Amino acid sequence: MKYIEELSAGETFLSDNIMYLLSTDFKKNGSRLGFSLNSGFAKWFESDKIIEPQSIYFLDANNNIIPIKETPKNDL
Repeated sequence: MKYIEELSAGETFLSDNIMYLLSTDFKKNGSRLGFSLNSGFAKWFESDKIIEPQSIYFLDANNNIIPIKETPKNDL
């Protein structure tokens, strides 16, 4: 579990059982914009919102699992 303010743009996270992609957009109060991967709708999240970081993957031509955005080992 992390605060949403600890994530960087392009990272994915789970909130209320919905997967979101974090945008580069933010408000003066620190809120961050996330896009639902289910519906595509945008939602603003307060900076102190606790979320669960998630990883998304794709398969290459040889069916190898490749992460969309790699997470450094010290961030785990």
